[in-house]
Amino acid sequence: MSVFQSIKNEFRIPGAFESWSFYRKSLTDIVLCVEKNPEEGYPKGNDLDNKRSGSIAILGAGPCNDIDLGRISRSFKSIDLFDVDGDGLGIAVRRYGLERTSGVDLKAVSLTGITEEATESFFNRLYMYLVENGRTVTEEDFINRSISELRLLEQKLYKSVNDFSEILPKGKYDLIVAAGLHSQLWSILSYSWHVLAGNVSEQILGGRPIDPEPFHDHIKELDDAFVPVLNEAILESAKQRVVFASEYDPQNPVEGAWQCIKDVRERYTSGGIRLMETTLRWPFFPEQNKEYTMLVQDITKISSYT
Repeated sequence: MSVFQSIKNEFRIPGAFESWSFYRKSLTDIVLCVEKNPEEGYPKGNDLDNKRSGSIAILGAGPCNDIDLGRISRSFKSIDLFDVDGDGLGIAVRRYGLERTSGVDLKAVSLTGITEEATESFFNRLYMYLVENGRTVTEEDFINRSISELRLLEQKLYKSVNDFSEILPKGKYDLIVAAGLHSQLWSILSYSWHVLAGNVSEQILGGRPIDPEPFHDHIKELDDAFVPVLNEAILESAKQRVVFASEYDPQNPVEGAWQCIKDVRERYTSGGIRLMETTLRWPFFPEQNKEYTMLVQDITKISSYT
């Protein structure tokens, strides 16, 4: 197994499906509009559960630990699951017994334009730079090379809504769901960089830690520019509704998630969407006492709200 594959495996949380059960039910209730007042313009959940109709896309679906794909499959006729991790999507359909269910389509694609292979190449190039230069590398050298490699990777990044046209066609889906997506856009890339930075600290700098801020600042710049473009592509692809769920901590904003929250609120105040917000507790990693408050932003496009 490669070093990068080992890093990727760190993102699989043991027991996530079991420990997220209440969060999964609550989020799925929102997606299916369970117990919503029909006067607000949404159908009751029971109406949805009794008839398969319409189309849904779940972005960053992975193994669907956070959304009940079984309930979703009883409500929607067409279900597209998106994730850069095709293995995770396979786990999802097997777990819910949907391998032979018509209308369920797995799309192992990147939503940024930067593939998993490209991220692995970023890691490998930076790793080989350290191997080749060894103890001559300074902290400044490592930071500069890291940002240089990141800029090279950025050339593959989607820059406009048109770049999403093949994976998120305009008006393709009745509903699009993206839960925990925006904070994970660069998670493996960032984590792999921290692994290398730790090695530089221990093996070259005598234990003196690398200052991560220059690298983090560049990631923040990426999110500031990219998240509004991604959200616009999602909103254009959705005919009726979009449901975002993002980590909510105004005092210590979660990168990517905070840009999504702000972007949606700005769109709401400028018109074009109807927005309802609620919070859910997400027991992300109970063994490490790590949890998040998730802000669910339930968006109805005003042009569809009649």
